[in-house]
Amino acid sequence: MTPAAAIARLFDGPLGGGHRRFGIAVSGGGDSLALLLSAQTHAQSTDRSFRVATVDHGLRPEAVEEARQVAALCAERGIAHDILTLALRDGPDLQARARQARYAALGEWAAQHHLSPVLLGHTQDDVAESLVMRLRRGVGLEGLAEMPECWTDARGQTWARPFLSIARLALRDILARAGITPIEDPSNEDSRFERVEIRKALAMLGWSDAHLARSARHLAEAAQAYNTRLADLAEDVFVTTVSDVVLQTEHARELAASEPDSLRRLLLAALAWIGGRATPRADEQKRLLDYVADPATGGITLAGCRIMCDAAGVRLFREEADCPPEVKFGKVWDRRWLVEGPVAPGLTIGALGRDIDQTPWRGGVLPRASAMTTPAIRQDGSLLAAPAAGLPGAYRIKVEGSVAAALRRREPIFN
Repeated sequence: MTPAAAIARLFDGPLGGGHRRFGIAVSGGGDSLALLLSAQTHAQSTDRSFRVATVDHGLRPEAVEEARQVAALCAERGIAHDILTLALRDGPDLQARARQARYAALGEWAAQHHLSPVLLGHTQDDVAESLVMRLRRGVGLEGLAEMPECWTDARGQTWARPFLSIARLALRDILARAGITPIEDPSNEDSRFERVEIRKALAMLGWSDAHLARSARHLAEAAQAYNTRLADLAEDVFVTTVSDVVLQTEHARELAASEPDSLRRLLLAALAWIGGRATPRADEQKRLLDYVADPATGGITLAGCRIMCDAAGVRLFREEADCPPEVKFGKVWDRRWLVEGPVAPGLTIGALGRDIDQTPWRGGVLPRASAMTTPAIRQDGSLLAAPAAGLPGAYRIKVEGSVAAALRRREPIFN
């Protein structure tokens, strides 16, 4: 299958048709440049159009010029292009932090330009490398599964990877025929990064990327079947109160005794839906399970969430200190919250926080700590409304999605 045919198959099959305007993330490397060329071939034979974004993480001086090179190539081909500039700093977990910031920036860009899906240039080689990296970490079934070909995140943004069955070498042929030289990021040869180390080890061992990718695909099928079952279980055992997820005490005890791994996965899925963070490390997961088994006063914080036990059961809700900054009225806040109501100058949406003392929150269904993390509508800094804390004013709030829905749509929850 040619790369252009792989894109057509994705739109006609897994994505289910439609999607007339889509986006592409192009770094300037070989994989993403081949994606750009193949997408243009596809668009020319359909009524679809696309826009390109290049992310400059702010880590290398050369990245500015590299982004401009991609912009110049797009201009030559009549393709709309944007440069998204970040301000990351070097330090621990750099690649993970860069990935998280990149997805956030691309998601905002796609929403601004009404682009769906955003295509990513991951290849069969990436699938194989990721499988070995995760084996090395001792992860479970979901972590070993293939990268999802397409998924919709908690903000409603769809992402897709059309080249997961295509080898990186095959994409280089496209560039050679087009006379295009890809940009080589020196970090791709830096063995301090785990992915580079694994890539070099696989080449030395002569292991087949195709066979490793096939194994990841089989594991993905098994993981999806398990996630479907977990989604059904989530609907049975979780109670969602406004935005809090509550696991009733009797259900927690039953699962701990009969299905401890299902309990772990359900709690991780709830954390991911609420906090939007990567899966906690094994030691952090143990701390969570230890707390659920023997609750302590005050609860714990983990993955952008607070977990506490009360009369209702095990309650998971947003951590106030991790809530994002205010956004302009009309935007989705904290990935899940939609606010509807009259528009006026100077309106913002953000965490209620200490302004909770201006509300009748005690008459509501949320504990104080949780209500403080719900949306407040402010005008020029003054509180107008806080619907989840008993001060609705003229505004209504809605939480997008659920734990079960996230499990069913194959959003990458487990790492």
